[in-house]
Amino acid sequence: MASEVMRTIDFHVNALASSDSAIDFLALEEMTIVGVSVCATVFTGTPTGFHVDIQDDTVDAIAAITANTALTPGTWKSVHMGGTNAAVVIAAGSEVEIDWHPTGGTAPTAAGDVVIWYLAGDQG
Repeated sequence: MASEVMRTIDFHVNALASSDSAIDFLALEEMTIVGVSVCATVFTGTPTGFHVDIQDDTVDAIAAITANTALTPGTWKSVHMGGTNAAVVIAAGSEVEIDWHPTGGTAPTAAGDVVIWYLAGDQG
């Protein structure tokens, strides 16, 4: 059943080096991702870049959401949220993976937060 109620899923990551599958979860319902915000709160190792990818069953669904400056959020927005991207529909039962990538510098790590904004059902 479709719903027009906006929902969020929030994650915090402690200082972590570049990692595929930093966060994994099972989509308990079909969801249409309409926005993502990413904010690194602390960097170590002076990285020159930082981005997050979201995968649906090991395939990039949303790639390279950048947030290169600490405490300055990066966003990915679908047209539902005033952006230019098509919404991404994730099937119930899919494995959703968040990849965490501070890059450059010397042994860089990043700590921060990811918020996924979604609508229930296929509302793409």
